[in-house]
Amino acid sequence: MSSCDYLNIVPDNTIELETMFETQEQAYGALSTCYEYMPNWGWLNNSMSLAGDEFIVRLDGGESGNPDRMPGEKLMKGWNSAQNPYLCYWNGGKNASALYVGIRYCNLFLENIDKVKDITDEDRKDWIAQVKILKAYYHFYLARLYGPICIVDKNLTPSASPSEVRLKRQPVDVCFQYVVDLIDEVLYDENGNEKTDLKDDRPNEFLGMVDRTIAKAIKAVVLLTQASPLFNGNAEYYSNFKNVDGELLFPMEKDNEKWKRALDATKVAIDAAHARNKKLYKYNADGGANIEFFDKDVWGKSEIVEYCYNNRYSILDPWNDELIWGYSNVGSFDQGTFQHASQCRRPDNQSVSDYSWQWLCASYRMGELYYTKNGVPINEDQTFDYDNRLDIVTIPNDTYHLGYMQPNEKTIKLYLNREPRFYSWIAVDNCYWRNQQTKLEMHMKYDEFPGGRYSTKQDDFYWSGIAIKKLVHPESLNEHAVRMVRYPNPIIRLADLYLMYAEAYNEYYGPDAEAYRYLNEVRKRAGLPNVETVWSDGTIVKNINKHQTQEGLREIIQAERLIELSFEGHRYFDLCRWKRAGEFFVSSVKGWNARSGRTYEDFYQVTELQARTWETPKNYLFPIPLDDINKNPSLVQNPGW
Repeated sequence: MSSCDYLNIVPDNTIELETMFETQEQAYGALSTCYEYMPNWGWLNNSMSLAGDEFIVRLDGGESGNPDRMPGEKLMKGWNSAQNPYLCYWNGGKNASALYVGIRYCNLFLENIDKVKDITDEDRKDWIAQVKILKAYYHFYLARLYGPICIVDKNLTPSASPSEVRLKRQPVDVCFQYVVDLIDEVLYDENGNEKTDLKDDRPNEFLGMVDRTIAKAIKAVVLLTQASPLFNGNAEYYSNFKNVDGELLFPMEKDNEKWKRALDATKVAIDAAHARNKKLYKYNADGGANIEFFDKDVWGKSEIVEYCYNNRYSILDPWNDELIWGYSNVGSFDQGTFQHASQCRRPDNQSVSDYSWQWLCASYRMGELYYTKNGVPINEDQTFDYDNRLDIVTIPNDTYHLGYMQPNEKTIKLYLNREPRFYSWIAVDNCYWRNQQTKLEMHMKYDEFPGGRYSTKQDDFYWSGIAIKKLVHPESLNEHAVRMVRYPNPIIRLADLYLMYAEAYNEYYGPDAEAYRYLNEVRKRAGLPNVETVWSDGTIVKNINKHQTQEGLREIIQAERLIELSFEGHRYFDLCRWKRAGEFFVSSVKGWNARSGRTYEDFYQVTELQARTWETPKNYLFPIPLDDINKNPSLVQNPGW
């Protein structure tokens, strides 16, 4: 029974089931165990968020060169293999959650929760519903990474035969349908009427646990993924990919009705969110927010400050009205989160690394990604001097950059007249960074501070010269654990659902006012004009009326999504499901010459910082561990591995 036991056998060495489910308190511990297998969104050494090309880590041997550190980055360097897989959610190897073990615990819970005597019927139904959604989500997360997976609907007993144990991989459409059916089992009765077993409101101490709105949002994400090019008719990559029985594991023909299913599910999720008064975040400068107001001196004077507050704190204001589902298992005192690694240091504490590692930074590509202030890409805006974007210029003393760039200092044209999200979420040389009631003047060149490399700390600096403010709470303060403000990492927020709706609508119906509706809501919050307005203005855009074609609007929606959800763990999965990963992940990540650039001329040199590796179609799917392939003759390996 040794082959792939984690797939389907009752867990060994657990406490007796009679004790595990003897009281409600003990059963709650079992419920918590089911949640413990959630993929980690907040820790550098456990998260998929470092996969892709957004982040650049500390590039010395102790961090980037350490095989046990930051496995998400190792995926992009070509270190992954079937013999030694990184972030292996299949079996829990290399710092990943063992999702099949999590599924086993979910099954164990569902099989035994009826034994609990002192639990109310309401709580029992709610807990069962939560665990079914977790079980569905774990199956989905595996399918998103591995494609066709083994479905583990029930645990087998130790007396199960070898043929029962040796599960085969199911076609991806079967996998997605299993997940959707399990979610629907929680949400609807046999007549299609909505059930209320799963609660739709949680007390503060239980925020982050699954509710009905979260379940509907997960269903929308699942169906959007299934409708996307990687999984929807991908004969280009997987025409010969079959399981042990000779079944094709990917559909060969595109089914456009999958986009309609995704569209309908997303609308249901949006309506559910609206019914609970979920809305795009807007900072209340008059009070009511969970964040102190630091910018009274420029509020009402700066053209962008209000939009910058709206966007930055949509992430950092804990459990705000925009958040649909947040990952809350992120501590403040234990170091190792994205916030710790992104946080800059204050000038009076240059050598103190506690809670401010000051090295997790953005790639050069991310600095170019954000729009101009007109709300279009920098290479499509006629008013933006794209060809001379690296020219060194003086920062103007004007109202547009007020509060975010240091007037009369030097920068490059690339960093002027950009959209508010750029200034809200990105930090560059000679910008300002709010840090616990202090407006820090950032300096990224060699031997400058804060942000730059200097003699006593050769490794703790922003290696690309481009820092990330998006993940750092403005009240967090380096050196003091009590000043690291905890917030949930967003898994799904309302802006995500809005952009999902725009994407699915355009793919099914094409461009029209309904396709623009929610897209424009996200842009409005960001301080940008409507799509129809700017893309029909020939004095601004080079490709006039681009938004009126399905292909053109697809590019606009995808760009909006890559910007709005940047650094939140979506980019890797989005580029993969769009079959665009090869456009981006095959090339080296770049930044400025922050290692040695002392002058503006030396610093502003686009520099290759780390080589990356990507093979198409091989890297679109993770490898199944070779040990499992060898033990289970019913398992087939993913192509290329």
